[in-house]
Amino acid sequence: MEAVKKIKWSIIILAVAYMVLGVVIIISPGKTLNIFSYILAATLIVFGTINLIQYMRTDAMEVFNKYDLVIGFSSIIGGVLIIINVDKFQNIILIALGFMVMISGILKFQNSVNLMRLKANNWHITFGMAIINIVFGVILLINPFAIELFLVLLGIGFIFSGLTDIIVTLMISSTLSKISASLQTPAPVSQDEAQPVQDKQQ
Repeated sequence: MEAVKKIKWSIIILAVAYMVLGVVIIISPGKTLNIFSYILAATLIVFGTINLIQYMRTDAMEVFNKYDLVIGFSSIIGGVLIIINVDKFQNIILIALGFMVMISGILKFQNSVNLMRLKANNWHITFGMAIINIVFGVILLINPFAIELFLVLLGIGFIFSGLTDIIVTLMISSTLSKISASLQTPAPVSQDEAQPVQDKQQ
């Protein structure tokens, strides 16, 4: 159960981050997208630099099955290209963010199936939230909206995804706790089973 608790809190923290990002996107959509783009570029450059350092520090006999040099250069080039062409890459970032909303729904769909297999009474609630989340993500990926409306809907999608992720995680945690408790509780001994023991004592 300790591992389950760690996973639960990791998911909750990520869900809160989703909600915060959603609120920030709604409040300041243009600035948020630019900041997100530069953060992504900086992450790629740092990741690429780390891979290059690892490559240089690796023994020459051990580098043949590793691709740190290629990954390093590719990541750095990708980060630099994002900085140079922020406007062009923002469309790709928007698609990626919409995809994240849809993935959140697909994960909840699997959770609903898992709850159904565990015969949990509330599996249909998770299923309903999953369908809404998936449909929301698909609509964002199709993107029939103007950019301003799209960003607002994206923010709402992140808030909904984060909030429902927390709800589903708590539901799963509660269900697993009840199952674990029922398995640890000894079955009651019937009078017929207890009678032979009393006879032997006499």
